Amino acid sequence: MFPQPSTFPSDLVECLDKQLNHLNAIVHVTVDNSGNLVLVAIGQSWPAPLPLRHPTLSSFVEAETLAARLNTLQGASDRDRISALRSMVNARRT
Repeated sequence: MFPQPSTFPSDLVECLDKQLNHLNAIVHVTVDNSGNLVLVAIGQSWPAPLPLRHPTLSSFVEAETLAARLNTLQGASDRDRISALRSMVNARRT
């Protein structure tokens, strides 16, 4: 069974939210070189995503659920996330 958004430890959510606030960023789920799911901070026209500090995530659904909760706290939607990803791709091209 996958965790519901309210089952994530509040200290984890608070820690990740502080990291995002400090960076003025939103969160995205990706896979690292070892094949582990990781949360990364992204922003408009950034050259690359920045990894966030967090415990191992057990599933893609868990990671996406946590990311959605964090982005809601940041006031960001999926449209904002996609816009940031596109601007990062465009920043790499120039």
